[in-house]
Amino acid sequence: MRRIAPFRVRRQRGSSLLETALLIVVVFTVVFWVFEMCWLMYTYSVLADAANEGVRYAIVHAGADSSGTTARVKTVAGASMHDVTAIAVTVTPPDGDYVPPHRVRVTVSYTYVPYLGQFISAPTMHADAEGAMVVK
Repeated sequence: MRRIAPFRVRRQRGSSLLETALLIVVVFTVVFWVFEMCWLMYTYSVLADAANEGVRYAIVHAGADSSGTTARVKTVAGASMHDVTAIAVTVTPPDGDYVPPHRVRVTVSYTYVPYLGQFISAPTMHADAEGAMVVK
């Protein structure tokens, strides 16, 4: 014997397909934004680590070799998946010179290029690190 589906159930055929199609757009949007924010935080973490490594290099080499410090920062940042040509490194002595026990400041600037470029403007990120040279 054939069972007849109620009228209400016949009217709702295909509604789950429509709901899935609408929800999949929302889910993918959220996933891509989460990915973008994670990549932004990873980029900032790489810049901060590179600035810290630059300060270490400058302290060990008495800070006078700013080209070596810049090369060291770009080498550390290049180990990640970032374009090191867009990184600007500034090595400055806040106390006036590079003679120990004075301080060295390394500033790393990078213009972040988002994957979702049409939705996010490209922010410029700065990471600073400062260390003091110790005379022993």
